[in-house]
Amino acid sequence: MRDRQLPLNYLEDKGNKNVAVSEITADEVLGTNIPNEKIFFSFESRFEPYGYLVHDSLKLIDLVCRESRDGRALTPLEIKLTTIPDSTTFDKKEIDYGSELVVRNPTTRYMALSMVHSCQRKMRKIRNLFEPLCHSIRSWDNAAEVLTKREQIMETLNQFLDDFKHFQKPLLMQPIWKTVGRSAELAENCLDIFIWSNFSLARLIMDAAKERRTEITRPQRAAIRLARFLYEASTRKRVYQGPIYDGMTYNTLNDKEFAIAGNRTNEFMRCKRLETPAVEKDEIKHIIRGGGQNFLSPERRFDSIIFLLNRFI
Repeated sequence: MRDRQLPLNYLEDKGNKNVAVSEITADEVLGTNIPNEKIFFSFESRFEPYGYLVHDSLKLIDLVCRESRDGRALTPLEIKLTTIPDSTTFDKKEIDYGSELVVRNPTTRYMALSMVHSCQRKMRKIRNLFEPLCHSIRSWDNAAEVLTKREQIMETLNQFLDDFKHFQKPLLMQPIWKTVGRSAELAENCLDIFIWSNFSLARLIMDAAKERRTEITRPQRAAIRLARFLYEASTRKRVYQGPIYDGMTYNTLNDKEFAIAGNRTNEFMRCKRLETPAVEKDEIKHIIRGGGQNFLSPERRFDSIIFLLNRFI
């Protein structure tokens, strides 16, 4: 898509709890306009420029784009390859198709880090926003205490996103592949890329966190962790990530931050290119070259085995 100068879909926070899909160039996402052959794609790597923001070690992120010449880090990106439609949208009209998005712990860490890095010159204002509320929380690990502050935390986060949205930057790359309904057959127009900014991803979290229960849900936990990170970064400059992202579990497993089904992600990603992706399946032979498909090692998932075994059952 970069070689052919095809813009990517960009999910951008427009304020007032509104995310809109616009376009962004591949150069803007990668953080450089140098040729592909001069970029080193460092997978499962740390983005060292964020190191000054934390006391403990940075987690690995899916991709760090670097200059091949000197190894300088350009931009960090999480990558989520997803399929449309998912199990909640396969029986709907194509414009209503959506993909499930599963977000893991390092993604939300880098979301917070990228926000603080972008807003470095505004930390006093961020402190003024969060301190009146967060300073009164005696134990962030105490679910009962945090529940009494949940509504205020959500309101403060919404205010932060509105006030500082012009500092947002690309964070999560979501390539999609589209099938014909629920089948394994690729649609004629089957490939495209959606880029979530750090702020639009936070909006997705906030939207999922609207559901009120007597316990703290996974999306609410992710939002509360973000609020604490922003507060501590604005008051202490450097943050210990461990107590926030390894602690604050609220009796919920820490294996993932949250998952959003396609009927919810569609509300954010809905556009013409979600219905008709930009890249046709015939282009795959120009994308995978030199017999690269022979190096693939698909997961031996039990459901796939049963599906293929069906002809013999």
